[in-house]
Amino acid sequence: MTSKDFSRYDVWLNQKLNEFKKHGYDQVSLDDLWEYCLCFMWKHHKRERYYQEVNDIMSINANDYFNYASLKAQVYSVSSLDEMEFDDLLS
Repeated sequence: MTSKDFSRYDVWLNQKLNEFKKHGYDQVSLDDLWEYCLCFMWKHHKRERYYQEVNDIMSINANDYFNYASLKAQVYSVSSLDEMEFDDLLS
């Protein structure tokens, strides 16, 4: 299963995305939710049954997703010291 191959889960991901939007989280996309599933929820333990995967998707809450997103931003979005503008940080 590739990172973009979520057509089988499209209905469930869209339902979760709509739930997020109802709570004011408009910046989350289908790709973001799918990445969360692959890279966090199922990283070490992929479910064997479709209904288990659907249950996992439907159990995602905003706090869990944003904890993951914030950790990802801290770990993977670190600039090298050469690219950082220290003047911007100090002013």
